[in-house]
Amino acid sequence: MKPTRFRMAILLAVLTALFAAMIFKLGNMQLVHQDDYIALAEQRSTKTYQLYGKRGTIYDTNMIPLAYDRGSYNVTFYRDPTQTSDEARAQYTQAIIRAIEIIEGSGKTLTTEFWLERGEDGQWRFNTGAATEAADKSRIKQWRGNFYLSSETRYPVEKLFDTLCENYKLPATLSEEQKIKVLSVWQKQRMNNFTGNAVVIAEDVGYECVCRIEAEAGDLMGVDVSESSTRVYPQKELAAHNIGYVSKISSEETLAAYQEKGYPNDALVGSSGLESSLEDQLSQYVSYRQGTRKVEVNRKGKVVRELSYEPPVDGNSVVTTLDISLQAVAQQALEDVIETIHAEQEVLMTQEYWLRDNEEILAQYEEQDREIQLAETGALVAMDCKTGRVLALASAPTFDLSMFEGELDKEYWNQLVTDKNAPMLNRAIGTRDTPGSIFKVVTALGALMEGKLTLDERISDGGYYEGLDTSRRGPRCWIALNQIWKHSDQDITKALAHSCNYFFYEIGFRLGINDLNKWGAQLGLTSKTGIELNGEATPFIGSQDKLYDADRAVNDQYTSKPIIAYNSIIAQFKEIAADRGDHYDEDKMAEAAKMILDLADSDLAKDQWTSKIYEILQVELGIPRSYIANHLLGNVFYYMINDLRWTASETIMAAIGQSITQVTPISVARYVSAIANGGTVYNAQIVDKIISPTGEVVLEKQPVVANVIEGADEYLAAIRRGMEDVSAGEEGTATKYFAGAKYTPAAKTGTSERTELDVENNAWLVSYAPIDDPKIVVVVYVQNGYAGSHTAKAAWTVSDAYLESLEEKESTVIANENSLAE
Repeated sequence: MKPTRFRMAILLAVLTALFAAMIFKLGNMQLVHQDDYIALAEQRSTKTYQLYGKRGTIYDTNMIPLAYDRGSYNVTFYRDPTQTSDEARAQYTQAIIRAIEIIEGSGKTLTTEFWLERGEDGQWRFNTGAATEAADKSRIKQWRGNFYLSSETRYPVEKLFDTLCENYKLPATLSEEQKIKVLSVWQKQRMNNFTGNAVVIAEDVGYECVCRIEAEAGDLMGVDVSESSTRVYPQKELAAHNIGYVSKISSEETLAAYQEKGYPNDALVGSSGLESSLEDQLSQYVSYRQGTRKVEVNRKGKVVRELSYEPPVDGNSVVTTLDISLQAVAQQALEDVIETIHAEQEVLMTQEYWLRDNEEILAQYEEQDREIQLAETGALVAMDCKTGRVLALASAPTFDLSMFEGELDKEYWNQLVTDKNAPMLNRAIGTRDTPGSIFKVVTALGALMEGKLTLDERISDGGYYEGLDTSRRGPRCWIALNQIWKHSDQDITKALAHSCNYFFYEIGFRLGINDLNKWGAQLGLTSKTGIELNGEATPFIGSQDKLYDADRAVNDQYTSKPIIAYNSIIAQFKEIAADRGDHYDEDKMAEAAKMILDLADSDLAKDQWTSKIYEILQVELGIPRSYIANHLLGNVFYYMINDLRWTASETIMAAIGQSITQVTPISVARYVSAIANGGTVYNAQIVDKIISPTGEVVLEKQPVVANVIEGADEYLAAIRRGMEDVSAGEEGTATKYFAGAKYTPAAKTGTSERTELDVENNAWLVSYAPIDDPKIVVVVYVQNGYAGSHTAKAAWTVSDAYLESLEEKESTVIANENSLAE
C-alpha cells in the first residue's frame, strides 16, 4: 500500500505544478503583455475569398479554339473594415496613389470610374451612366449613402468633390485629374463595401507591374495582385456574331438576377452570340463552381497564412458545328460579292438608259434628299442538309472580337454602335426580309400536295394576269411581253427554271393564302429554327393577321403599314379639328382611329366601310354628317385603310415571294435543306457538344427533326429538277453565273422589290450541292443586292470549298487504310 500512496503523491505534486505554471502564464498574458496581444489581434483578421476558375472554351468542329481564357493578373484594393481612422485613410490613399503610378507606368489604365464630373460651366454634376432616370436616382442615392454624404442640404453637389478630397486625405499637390483617379478607386471600394471583397482596379497587368507591386507590398496598404483570366478571341473577325463576347453587367436588374446565381458584381458575362446563349454552361461564376480560400491577413490586407482552401471549377467548354476554315471562305465570299455588286450598281447608275428610265423616281429622291441604297450588307448560311448542322454562318459587315479582350476601346465601341450598317447585328438569324422568287418552291410544293396542280399540267404565260376580280390591270411576269412565248407550255419543272411569275400567280391563286401559309409552316418558314443563338427573328408568311390584326396593339403589328395608316388618320383628325375650330381629346382620337383601322380586319365587306366610318366620326368625335359628306371623309379614311385588308391580289404576290412575307436566311436554309434531302425539316444546330473541364462529354447533341413531309417524293423530285435547270439548264435564269463552279449546284434565285428603283432590290440565292447527292445547302442574302443571280459566285465558292475538303478527308482515310494494309 505504501508504494501506491507514494506514487499518488508524486502525481498530485506534478499536476499541481503544471496548473500553477498555466495560471502564471495566463496571468502573465492578461496582465503583463495585455497591450501587446491586443495590438497583435487588432492587426490580424481572418478573411474568406471566393475563388473563380476559368470560363469554358468555345471550339470549332475541329477543336480549334474560337474563344478561351488566358491566365492573367489583376491589381486589387481591399480596405479592412476595422481600419476607419483618419491615419488609416491617409495610408490607404497614399498606397492608391503609388499603385496608380505603377499601373500607368506599365502602360495600363484603371478599370474604375468616378460618377462626378465637371461640366463646361465648371460646375460638378453626377454622371452615373444609368440607362434610365430612375436608375440614375437610385445610383446617386446609393453613392451618397456609401460615402456617408446623404444630406443634400449639408452636402450639395458642388461641394461633394472637395469634401471627398478632405475625407480621404488627398494631397493638395495632386492635379484634379489625379484626384479623380484616386477617388474612382475609393468609389469602387465604397460601392462594393457590402461584399467584403477586394475590388479590381486594373485588369490584365503585365509581369513588370506585378513585380513592382510585390516589391513594394509592405508600403502599399490594401493593394495586392490577384490571379485572374482574360478572355481571348483569336479568330478576330471570323464568326464574330456567332461566338459573341463578354462584358460587364450593365444594369441593376440584370445584376440582381446574376447575383442570385452567385455572380460577383464585377463579373464578365456573355453579351451576344454563344457567349450569351450558353452563359450557364461556360461561366465559372455559378455558385456551385466557386472555390474558397480562408486566410489570415494583417492590417495592411496582406496574407499572413492560409487557413483553408477549396479549389474552384472551370466552366464547361462548347464544341460548335462550325468549320472555321469554311467560315473564312464564306465570310470572304460574302464580302467579295457585296463589293462586286456595289461596283456594278454604281456603273449601272451612270448609264443613259437607266437614268432615262428612272428619271421621275430620281427626281423624287433628289427632292426628298433621299439616298439610293446600294449593296453593303448581307448574310450567308451553309448547312449540312442531312442534319441541320450549321457549317458556316456569316454576316456582313462584321466586327473585330479581339477588341473586346481586356478593356474595350471606347472609340472602337462608338464606331460600332453608330455605324449605319449595324455591324453587330447577326443578319443570318436576326434579319427578316422579303424573299422574292426563292419562295416559289413553297408555292409549287403546296399546289402539288393540295391537288391544285399536277406534274403533267402545262401553263403558258398570258402576259397580264387576269385571274383576279379587279378593275385594275393585273401584274405580269418579269419577261418582256414580246418574249413571253419563251414561257409557254410550262410544267412545274420548267416554270421553276424560268422563274415565271405568271405560272405562280395562277397556282398561288388556286392554292389560296391559307394553304400557302400551311405549306410554308410545313417547311419551317413560320417558326424559329431552334439555333442555339439569341436574337433569332421569327419568319412569317403574309395573311390578314400579319397585314393587320385587330387583336394586337397598333404599334405591335408585323409590318409598319398599320402604324403608318394610324398616324395618317390621327393627322387627318387634327386637320379636321383645326378646320372646324374644334379640339378633340387625344384619347378619343386614338380610340376612333383604332375603330377605323379595325374595319380592315372585320367581317364587313368593303362597300360597307363608308357608312361605318360615318358612324364612327359622328359618334366618337361629334363631326356633323354634312361636314363628313361635303369633305368626302368616308372616301378619305377608306383609302387610308384599304391596304390593310388582305385580298386575292396580295395572295398572288405572296405566291411569288412578294407582299409582306418576311423570312430569315437561317429559316430559308432549313427549308431548302428539306427540299434537298427529300422532305425532312431539321432544326438548325450550331452546338455539337458540351465538355466538362475534365474532358467528359456532358451533352452530345443529335439532329432534331421538326417535321417530315410524307408522300411528296415525286413532287420534290420535280422541284429539284427545276432547281437543277436554274443553274445548269440551257434555259436557266442563272446558268451563266455558275460557269466557274467545280460542283455545279442546284439553285433558285430571288429578287425582291424594296422600292421602284431596281438597284435597291434584295438579292437572294439558295443552292445545294452536289446535285446527285446533296450534302450542303448554301443561302446567300444581300440587302439592296440588285439581282439574286449576281450572288451565285458566293454560293458555289462555299459549296466547292466544303466538298473539296470532304474529298481530301476521304482521300486521307483511304491512304491511311492502304498504309495499314501494307
